[in-house]
Order: sequence, then C-alpha cells, then structure tokens
Amino acid sequence: CTSFAIKNLSTTSTANMACVGLKFSSEAFPQLPSRNYLIKGKKVRIFSNAVPRDDGSLDFVGEFDGNFLQDEDEDGNTHDVLTWTTCPVCIFIDMLTNTTYGAGDFVNTENVSLVDLYPLAQYCNQLVTVPDDSSADANATTEEPRFAMNTIIGDQTSAYKVLQNMASVFRGMTYWASNTVNVGADHGNLDGTDINPVHLYNNSNVINGVFSYSGTSVKTRSTKIRVNYNNPNNKYKIDQVVVEDQSLITKFGVQEKEIVAFGCTSKYQAQRMGQYILKSEELDAEIVTFSTGLDGLFVLPSQVFAVADLMRAGQRTGGRVSSATTTVITTDQTVALPSGSNPKLSCTLSDGTLETKAISTSSSTTITVSEAFTSSPLAQSVYVISTDSVQTQKFRCINITDNNNGTYTITGVQHNDSIYSVADDTTGDTKLELDERDISTFDENPA
Repeated sequence: CTSFAIKNLSTTSTANMACVGLKFSSEAFPQLPSRNYLIKGKKVRIFSNAVPRDDGSLDFVGEFDGNFLQDEDEDGNTHDVLTWTTCPVCIFIDMLTNTTYGAGDFVNTENVSLVDLYPLAQYCNQLVTVPDDSSADANATTEEPRFAMNTIIGDQTSAYKVLQNMASVFRGMTYWASNTVNVGADHGNLDGTDINPVHLYNNSNVINGVFSYSGTSVKTRSTKIRVNYNNPNNKYKIDQVVVEDQSLITKFGVQEKEIVAFGCTSKYQAQRMGQYILKSEELDAEIVTFSTGLDGLFVLPSQVFAVADLMRAGQRTGGRVSSATTTVITTDQTVALPSGSNPKLSCTLSDGTLETKAISTSSSTTITVSEAFTSSPLAQSVYVISTDSVQTQKFRCINITDNNNGTYTITGVQHNDSIYSVADDTTGDTKLELDERDISTFDENPA
C-alpha cells in the first residue's frame, strides 16, 4: 500500500492560537494517540510595581502608581508589559478586559479600578508557610503564595460564570457600581491585625430603628469537606484533600460537602480553602438585616461594618452628631456613658472615614475627647460610644439591595477576625478564637 501526503502552503492567519507538531511511527500508534501538554500559558498585564517570582507569583516593590507595568519601545511609544504570572487578580483583570476571549467588548480598563484591586493582589501573593514535601525532614517548611491560579479555559461558557469562578480563587465577589466593575473579597490585613469597620449603624440611622437577626441552620454547617484540585505530581489529574473537624463531627454528625478549587494546583492551597469554608460555616451563626437611607452607600459587599443596637446593648450607646469640632461633640440627645472602663467615641469624619478617640469627659449632650480627630465629625452623622464592657458588633456585608425609593437593605454575616490565621495554618495548630466581646449591659438572666 502506498500513501501520499500533499502539502499546500497557506497564508491563513492563526493569530491568538498555538500550533504543535508531533512525529511518530504508525506501527507503534495505529490510531492517533491522546496527548497532554504542560504549557506555560498566556502572558498578562501586571501592576506597575510588581516583580514576578520564580514560581509565577508577584512581589511588590515600592509604591503603586495606579497603572499597569509599562515600557517604551525604540520609537518612544509606551505599551503595557505582558508577563507570565499565577496572580489570580491579574488573570481576572485579563479575562475581564480582553476583547478576544474575555468580556472586553463590554468592559474596558477604564471600568476597572486598579487601586481597589491592588490590595487584593497583595493579599493573594503574600507568602504563607507550608510543609516542605520535598524534604526528608518531616518538620521542614517552605513558602508559597496564599492564592495562585493555573488553569485552562477550553470550553465556551457564560462570561459571568467564568469571572465568578476566577474570583472564587481569592474568595472574591464581583458587582457593578459607579460605572465600574468592583471586586470585593473576604480577606484579612497583610499585617494580621483586626479589620476596622468602614461605617457605623445604630438605631438612629436605621429605618424604624430595627435590626433583624437570624441564625443559620445547623444543616448548612459542614463538618467534613472534600476539595478537588489538580495534582501536579500526578500529571495534573484531579485529586482530593479532605478537611474535617472532629469536634464538629461529634456535635453535629458527619455533614459532608464536596467543592472544586478552581485553578488550584497546590495541595496546601486546597487545604486552606477547605479550612476557610469549614470555619466560616462554624462561625457564621448570625445574620443581620436592616434598611437605611443614604447611609447604605457607605458600605460595599465584603466590607466590615459595626452595629450598635439599643435593644441588645440595654441602653443608648449611639445617636447623631448635632455639631462638632475636632475635640468636642454635641449629640442629638443626652448621653450617659455605658458601664465599663476605657470609654471611646467613634465618629464619621468629613472625608467619610471612621475614627475612634478616647473620651475624656461627658456631660449632658457634650462629649470631649482626649485627642483631636483628624477633622471635625460631620453634622448629622452617627456616633457610637463603646467601653471594655459594651462594644459594637462586627458584621461583613454580603448583600445590598437598592429599594428604588432612596433606601437600601443591607445584609451582613457575623465577622470574626481570627478566621484568616486559622485558614492559613496548614498544621492545625492555630485554633479559632471565639468572639467574646461584650455587647450588652445586661448581666443577669431575666426572672
């Protein structure tokens, strides 16, 4: 049998495509064999002060100027530098703005706030300690980025679904506001300190002064989680990491959940994802819902806010500012400091930020602080007083609904700052700290 091969030259453009050729014996392979390729992937734009590490994650050096990393060609023209990286935020931006395979026909760079995304990229690329499996020493450790993405998108699907999957890598959520694509994420501070609330809500700036609380069902709290990821030590085939809490299993029984760690090729990143979900469901025991006016614009999804509820505190610990200087606040009603030491006053300043100062004296409707605020608190803004015995509650915003009548309904879930250190610890030595803050003056059970 004689076979012929006819070659024709073609001038067809194959832009945005990769071509690979293989030569093998038809005797050894009577049929076309299946092939797998280990590829480096696409180059994407990175932040201006980012420096790629050997593993593809990013280190940030110097100040960020709000732009992508750029360079000049021989003609003096400026262009964005494309780089290989595993940073999920940079990959997310590329999918969001690319006109060939992404959502770039609908969203351009002007609709993306790089300044708001920069802290997320810093948190994603911060190095965390993990066991060193390549070492013979069982106690040896190494470091890897907190979140990394290595994935292939080979099927056409909804752009929103793909973007949500990508955002899930860094515990993010996407939403449209102020004519820009915004991305929020449930993450801690880089230095490990507690997250400060971005806004205050008390009975004076909530419609009808009512906060509604609800608990989550025990059935929704997993005690065992299976996390699927692509194992690079097994030709990137799907493998599983199992995360469980024996104390929760004893309490609630085995309630198993199986999830997919999108774009994950690290066993320990998959473990951290499972630990985060497991501890989140253990902690998220309370949800608050309330409606407010324009104060609903001060908080965004994923941000933490504070609640001072008269019905829980047992006395009025907040209200509105009638007038103020940087050291003296005049309130809308007579103020009685709650019990406890170290009284503090939290107010909204003229630039919308929240600031807390120690109270030196209080009389009738006048509160004097020991150290001046950065600027005078806004008139008619809310204030909250706290002590060591009566503190505010912290919630993370998970939803904001515009009621189309000048009011907004906000839903928040109970926030605990210790969850981030617990989720990052792959050794299991870090334990969850219960939020035992005192939020009420009630110290006796009802008769």
